[in-house]
Amino acid sequence: MLKAAAIKVSLEEPQEKLLAMANFMKGLGTRSVKLLHVHSEMKERERAEVEARLEAMAEALRADELEVEVHLRQGQPALEIARAVRELEVDYLSLYWMPQGTLHNLLLGSIDADILRMTDLPVFVYDRGWSSGDLQSVQSALYATDFQHTDRQVLPYLKSHHFQAQTLYLLHAGERAPDPQTERLRCEQVEENLQRLADACRDSYEEVHLLQVVGHPQREIVRQAKRLKVDLILIGKSDKPNPMAQLMGSNAEVIPRQARCCVFIIPGRSPNP
Repeated sequence: MLKAAAIKVSLEEPQEKLLAMANFMKGLGTRSVKLLHVHSEMKERERAEVEARLEAMAEALRADELEVEVHLRQGQPALEIARAVRELEVDYLSLYWMPQGTLHNLLLGSIDADILRMTDLPVFVYDRGWSSGDLQSVQSALYATDFQHTDRQVLPYLKSHHFQAQTLYLLHAGERAPDPQTERLRCEQVEENLQRLADACRDSYEEVHLLQVVGHPQREIVRQAKRLKVDLILIGKSDKPNPMAQLMGSNAEVIPRQARCCVFIIPGRSPNP
């Protein structure tokens, strides 16, 4: 399911952090990676220098018992990366997240955010501010659900032995209903749905905790992840267009910018076996 990955490389990443990211990916079952660097225009001398840097990075990853290929492409970065990961037939894409300032994003956009919108593969976002030490597997994970069709796509990953953390938190964050009776019914339905998810994946974890909170989902997902100090947030990405999400930013784009842990984003399609 997660054996082969593409890693988007900008060559601005500190090598030790990239190695730490690859180490974490090994804990997800990854055994081969394809380093992918895209440039818009490059002279021959610059190309040779970039190829040398990519190959040095590849050798460092090979020393960590990973199979590594290097791919250098030319084009518009987000578009070319989305195209390349389909052609390379990998299971997921990995991003070393380097968010820009809010004003920068509004004026120029973010390549990583564009990639998240355009790719139909799962995306692992490694947060540069997160410290994992020697961690090679997920110890605690949080799955944020709205009980829509994305649950069906996320469950195979939650039940995979590569995600068998000690602790799984199942979280639903939603707005309060307008009156007490409707709110009580809403809470009962949330509890029932959380329990259904817990029953489906309980065998894969030592502990499963159910959480329902009132508030804006994006804000609460980040807040609860920080409070619980989880290693990984899992979220589904709906393939259905949402005009409000386009205006305010979808969970898949906003949460990696705000969370201080790694994020795994799963699209609304079935994973490869």
